[in-house]
Amino acid sequence: MTHETWLITGGAGYIGTHVADLFIADGKNVVLLDSLYQGLESRVIHLRKKHNQEIPFHIVDIRDYTAVENILKSQSFTGIVHTAALKAVGESVEKPNEYKEVNYTATVELLKLAQKYGVKKFLFSSTAAVYGSPDTMEPCRENGPLSPISPYGSTKLDAESKVTEFLNTPGNAGSSFRFFNVVGTASLELLDNSVENLVPIVLGKLNKGEAPVIFGIDYPTTDGTCVRDYVDVRDIAAAHLAAANATKPLPGIINIGTGRGASVREIINLVLKATSKSDTEVIEAPRRAGDPAFLCADVDLAAKEMGFRSKYSLEESIRSLF
Repeated sequence: MTHETWLITGGAGYIGTHVADLFIADGKNVVLLDSLYQGLESRVIHLRKKHNQEIPFHIVDIRDYTAVENILKSQSFTGIVHTAALKAVGESVEKPNEYKEVNYTATVELLKLAQKYGVKKFLFSSTAAVYGSPDTMEPCRENGPLSPISPYGSTKLDAESKVTEFLNTPGNAGSSFRFFNVVGTASLELLDNSVENLVPIVLGKLNKGEAPVIFGIDYPTTDGTCVRDYVDVRDIAAAHLAAANATKPLPGIINIGTGRGASVREIINLVLKATSKSDTEVIEAPRRAGDPAFLCADVDLAAKEMGFRSKYSLEESIRSLF
């Protein structure tokens, strides 16, 4: 049996290390690439200890095309998992050009290099941000309306179209995964260090002795707060493994979520309960511009085409953080 080798960009990131963890457990070799702008080398060290093996790790910016090419020509790769990106919606408004460089242009260059060096499989980390701010309470379908409201969402959508071109080349395979709100962890060493996601934000507030904030309590939802689809990072990794091991062609775009929505108030209450701080005051503030009332995944395609369904409940995801 020939061992598969996968290059994981953003390989020291929250999602990248969870994918690497599962790929190694499945007997695949991984090579990690990360600029350490948001990634953490401590996560890579944890994986080396856990699996008791050397994991090649290159500290390289995805925009350093010469360095990336040197990695791709140094050995033969079965596929690429491309998670490297800038992903802060607010920051993307301030730095649209940098977001275009990292999220779009670098993806285009990576696809060219994959083609040049005969890498046939490509799994791209996209985002539910491509759906923008839907004015419906229906789950988002892959073939539904797309109207990103931030440069972050736009750059990911533009990159998706280039990935689709690559996948449409005979002999190539893979997909663009649109992740919804990622939560949870396989171990405390691999925790999400993002300042963008709701659960880390709430935990950060509690650690400083501050009150969590709900933006908008007058949405047309059950409790008046925004509803989102929270998918466990271990499920995200499992979706990558299912795609990597797929024996038939996959759709070019697949939602990865749970198909279930949870409100901001529910999430905050679960975190307060998990930290035994249920009596903490919660501040209610006006709505933020651009926050849709409801953003959840239609997950039928992932189930039908990959046999993939999320298995972790929201409670399990939040419990994993402690």
